[in-house]
Amino acid sequence: MSNIAQDLLKTPRARPRTTLLMSSFVSASRVGATASGFCLRRLGVETLILPTVLLGRHPGWGPPGGGPVETGTLRAMWEGINAQAIHIDAVMTGYMASPAQTALAADIIRSVKAKSPKALILVDPVMGDHGRLYISEPTALAIKDTLLPLADICTPNLWELGYITDSAPHCASSALAAAAKLPCNSLITSVPFGGNIGAIYKSASSPTLAVSHAKFEAVPNGGGDALAGTFLAHRLQGRSPRESLSRALGSIFDIISHAVKTDAGEMPLIREQDALVNAAPLTVREIT
Repeated sequence: MSNIAQDLLKTPRARPRTTLLMSSFVSASRVGATASGFCLRRLGVETLILPTVLLGRHPGWGPPGGGPVETGTLRAMWEGINAQAIHIDAVMTGYMASPAQTALAADIIRSVKAKSPKALILVDPVMGDHGRLYISEPTALAIKDTLLPLADICTPNLWELGYITDSAPHCASSALAAAAKLPCNSLITSVPFGGNIGAIYKSASSPTLAVSHAKFEAVPNGGGDALAGTFLAHRLQGRSPRESLSRALGSIFDIISHAVKTDAGEMPLIREQDALVNAAPLTVREIT
């Protein structure tokens, strides 16, 4: 073996970032942890998954099969993970099936923060869209009252933002007004910008950022999950909110564009996975 090869073997590699992801696991659809977890891993983030539900497919296709995971089972899984003494750099929560699961997620976040105060907490408040809740109201209120106060970043769509803040945002300016009521930084999706649509990143410590693009006639399920995971991955890699927003939106826009062209009802994450790394970033602008 050459001296160079020996030196390479001796050189320690940087520890990959690790995220604990608590969300739905849907076997045949790229939604929930099946989407966000793939995006995190494709971008080099070790991802530990606690599945809040186990489903065969997205309910939009018909009876999904499967059902919620018992909170006791999830707690036991967490205890096993915790016993491994793994350094966790971030916790991401998505679909919650019950208030008990939400309480467990809060316990996990507090435990991770106690060991790693700099751990990044992202709460994707998966509640509903198009004017209705997809989860029970007690669960939605538990996410609002229990998880959001623990978050560094939340990623609601426009309707979820309105539900959380008891408002009815319908444009960028009203979304900003509603986001000011949130207890954390926010990445708000499905925001109208004239004839376009896009996202806003609002932070107390930096300018408000916006990205927009042409509307799609129809979009596959899982775009929000994929965007949240992709944005978090870029933040964990040390990129700024501006660059993370630009790269994440560029990737998901590219993937959804291919989904629409091929009439794919699912996010084609496997086929178009290179877009997570190589897609052209979208232009970010500051708004007030």
